[in-house]
Amino acid sequence: MSTSTAPQFSVRELQAAADALAAGRFATARFTQPEPDLETTDAAGTGAAHRESPTDAPPVRTAAAGPAASAAVEVAGGLAPLVRVRAANAGAGASTITLALADAADAAGVRTRILDAAAPAWSGLMGATATELGASEGWRRGRRGANVLIDRVEEPAKVPSSVPAPRIVEGIDLTVLDVGWTPRELAADPTAWVAAATANVEVLITRPYELALSQTEAALAELSDRLAAQRVVVVVVGASRWSDREFATAGRLLRTAHEQEAVLCVPLLAAKALPGLGPDPLPKQLTSPSQRLLERITTITGPQSANRT
Repeated sequence: MSTSTAPQFSVRELQAAADALAAGRFATARFTQPEPDLETTDAAGTGAAHRESPTDAPPVRTAAAGPAASAAVEVAGGLAPLVRVRAANAGAGASTITLALADAADAAGVRTRILDAAAPAWSGLMGATATELGASEGWRRGRRGANVLIDRVEEPAKVPSSVPAPRIVEGIDLTVLDVGWTPRELAADPTAWVAAATANVEVLITRPYELALSQTEAALAELSDRLAAQRVVVVVVGASRWSDREFATAGRLLRTAHEQEAVLCVPLLAAKALPGLGPDPLPKQLTSPSQRLLERITTITGPQSANRT
């Protein structure tokens, strides 16, 4: 029996590596420690700053039960704050907003990691990397742009608690979790770390029609039971701006979020303008409002570059 400890790779991973090599997309260095001359300008363009109190970024906790909860995900000290992106209703566009936010952060020099927690068959980000970096600990890793890593679940997951604990990464300013599970699935599996971890910012993605707005109100009510309203941002995909006519059915919590400037609108692009989430930069129609989303997140977490050591 062989005692080799060399890493084992799946057929899918080897095929992805072969495709990336044939296309000239391959890495020559690990991303574990960025180059020291990376830009330290924060999203507001004010330059690096140090957080005065580590309590400004609360630790991310996991539930005490469940297979994925055994490895805690902590955000403290110099580690990156966590932004959790979830859809308030089916097909809202959470993965699109996740990628647009990461691209906006990349443009601002913010070193970002996306955690795509969806089961592989349901992932919207499988083709979003420009370079594949291999797989380990249940995750496939790829690179996008100059400052973005994307970790995707490697094996099929039937419930949220089947999602493995995230790999440890050094040199990250911001972590964006694309939950990838419906509110019903998360409610049925509340001990899963993707649902139980305390995020610094919760981003709800929705659409501007009656049923979606009703489901958004329910999601906001659930979040308000355990999270300060100031840490929630709602992104409405398919609306150019807030109007009393279009949002006539909005509930009290959503209206309050609007009054607190925590509701952002993003256009819904036609398939011709956005045929899929591939390795190429997203259209400006998405990156511009995502820059505003990044700025809103920064007002909550403080400058992302403040997390650098």
